Parts: sequence; C-alpha cells; structure tokens
Amino acid sequence: MPSTITLECQNLSKQFGDFHAVRNISCRIPQGSFFSILGPSGCGKTTLLRMLAGFLEPDSGDIAIHGQSMSNVPPNRRPVNMVFQHLALFPMMNVGDNVAYGLKRRKVGKAEIRRRVAEVLERIGLPGIASKSVDQLSGGQKQRIAIARCLILEPEVLLLDEPLGALDLKLREHMKVELKKLQQAFGATFVYITHDQSEAMVMSDTVAVMNHGRFEQMGSPQALYYHPETAFVAGFVGDSNRFKGEIAGIDNGTASVRTECGQLLHGIPVDDSLPAGGKVDLFVRPEAIHLNPSSSQQAENTITGTVQTILFDGGNSRILVRENNTGSELQVLLPQTREFQTIQQGASLNLSWAAMQSRVFQADDVA
Repeated sequence: MPSTITLECQNLSKQFGDFHAVRNISCRIPQGSFFSILGPSGCGKTTLLRMLAGFLEPDSGDIAIHGQSMSNVPPNRRPVNMVFQHLALFPMMNVGDNVAYGLKRRKVGKAEIRRRVAEVLERIGLPGIASKSVDQLSGGQKQRIAIARCLILEPEVLLLDEPLGALDLKLREHMKVELKKLQQAFGATFVYITHDQSEAMVMSDTVAVMNHGRFEQMGSPQALYYHPETAFVAGFVGDSNRFKGEIAGIDNGTASVRTECGQLLHGIPVDDSLPAGGKVDLFVRPEAIHLNPSSSQQAENTITGTVQTILFDGGNSRILVRENNTGSELQVLLPQTREFQTIQQGASLNLSWAAMQSRVFQADDVA
C-alpha cells in the first residue's frame, strides 16, 4: 500500500535581487517520515524552510499539505509548527505553561489543557515537571520541551531549524537519538535542516543534499553514502579522499583511471557518458583503504606513502598518509586491531582499495 504524502513541493523557487536562494525544488514527503535537508551555510536551506512555514512566499511553484495548496495561507493557518535553533521558550513561564501556550491561544478548556500537557510530558519522558521553571532544565530537557510545545498542537508537519546547533557535542549526540525516538513515538512528519551530515545520516529516512539552491541528490542515508550521484555529494556526505585523474579506457560500464599518483585503477564503475581521456575526480572513503608494509609485494591498484600522523578516536584511528609521488595527504580509517598497533609515524606503507569502492565524476562536476 503506497505511503500517504503529507508534504509536496513543486518547482519552488525564490530569488533575492540577483541571488537565487532556491532553484526549482520539488519533493514528496511521506506521512510519518523524517526528512532532512542537508547542505552548507548559504545553500538555501533556511529560505526553503521559511517558505514551508509560510514566512516567505515563493516566487514560483507550490507547496501542498495533504493535497491542499498552501498558496496565500498565512503561517498561523498552516498545519505546521516550527522548532527554532534557540528554542524560544518563555523564561517567565513554567514548563507546563510553555507546553500549553498554543492550546491557550486556541482557547482550549483548562481541564483539557491539563490532560494534554500531562500526556505529552509523559510521552517525551519528562512526567511531573509541569510546575518547574525552564531555567531549572538541562539543555536536552529544554529541547524536548520546545518540541513538546509544538507536538501538542498535532501539526501535520514539524519543521526543525538546526535545533541541536547550540548544544555541546556529547548532548548533541544524545539528542540525535532522542529526536528520532520522539519522531517515531508521535508518528509525526519531521522536516529537519542541518549542515551537520552526522545529524542527517543518523536520524533521517530520506536526506536531500542541497547546494546552490538545488537538491543535488535525494535518497536514503545509505544511498547517498555508498552511491553518490555528483562530486559534491561524494565530497560533502562523509569523509572522502579525492584524486585527480584521467579516463584511460571504458569497457562495459567500467573504466580504467590513471590517477595523479601514477596509479592505474581498473574496474571502476562509471557513467558511459564519460569520454576516454577525460579529466575526472575519483573519490574513495577512508575506511575502504587497506594498508600493507612497503616491504610486502605490491598488488595491483597500489600506491605508496609515509605515515604522517596517527589520530586516536576510540574504536578507530585515523591515519594521515603522505603519498610519495605528489605529496598529497590521504586519510585512512582503521579499527584498533593488533595489526594496527604496529604502525608507527614515519612508516612506509602500500595503500590499496577495491576498484568498486571508487566513485568517478567529471572534474568540472565539483562544486
């Protein structure tokens, strides 16, 4: 049975003077899903979110919620609510009054308000704190209260404008999990904007990667990570090593690529539109690279380098290796195995990876 589409955008565009903030955006967001818009600062994320909320009118295109156009519908009449980065809780009100604020504006009865506030506080895991001052809450608790204040109004769509941006790292990691749990518990449709790829990848059912006002690619976190469709997505989502190279030949959808390091890689999946001899950028993830001592026999698709830095990071370590021919620096991600512990700064190593782990794009496709 197909999913019900809660929110649909058709060819949305917005321009400020000569600046094109949003360019021809279209998407369909299923009911009860977590949809993230991921991109660098200035790519148009906030402008798009403000159009969804009704704070900005698009120059062209349409927004529909459950099939009903939102054209000329003011923000307070739209079935959406918004959580801002700075939360905007009222310090002069206690927790219960903050959560109940929207219900009071709708003139809901006092008994009904008390019941619904108690219910929503229970569901977000903070029962019995209605009488507390918001100043007594931790950062994570304030986040949940800000979300509860929106969810108690039962919006069709909850818009979240980088709500974790002001939190410290440990709390931000915790709240990523809590936000996903809340979204699933309430069955709400979340539209979340962020420049932090970890937030988008961990929480989302679907991620739209935005760049220069456009959606470069839209799909599951796994699809974006393992099958990027543009060089921008390959470089922005997750960490990647990038090599400049040239197509040496193409046969049945795979190519041989000669990199700037002099390495000839075979069997790389490519778009047939790439011409032989064309300049390309080749991307490979740090965890896809294998290290072997330089004294070992060199396998095909191998380059040599020298260990510059070893960065410990809990269960993994990030090894920075300087490639011997060009001096370019590569990142390698390794688990803390016994073999890894023998690697020392200054060691000479062979680096190799499976050709199928590479992604190749035309050189001018890099944003």
